[in-house]
Amino acid sequence: MKVTVSPEGLRAALNDDGEFRLQARYWDGALQLQFGDDVYVLRLEQGEVVGVEDSPLDGTARCEVIVSAPVADWYEFLQPIPRPLYHELYPAMWHHGFELKGDDDYVWTYYAALRRACEMLRDLASIEEG
Repeated sequence: MKVTVSPEGLRAALNDDGEFRLQARYWDGALQLQFGDDVYVLRLEQGEVVGVEDSPLDGTARCEVIVSAPVADWYEFLQPIPRPLYHELYPAMWHHGFELKGDDDYVWTYYAALRRACEMLRDLASIEEG
């Protein structure tokens, strides 16, 4: 299985989403979404996604947040109606293979923005089985 997302589509969708922009306001930093071995790094300035890259973060720099999971867990999380405990990041982190790491001041300050971005992935990501 493989999860794919259009980097430009993701950037545009997050920037056009009022809830994400409200929750991410003031965020200057980076958000890495990792689907197995595939990585998307969103660069943010004042809560606006200004770029999407594919070079992974190490999670040690200030303002960096990393959400990662095996592709099989993303598959369950990205379903239109996810199974129990795949419906949101926090329970998926405690009960499944999701990891949420990086600068704790940003992880928890911008948790609502992270949650919204992951909710939006349900409509934006495609899963290729094979």
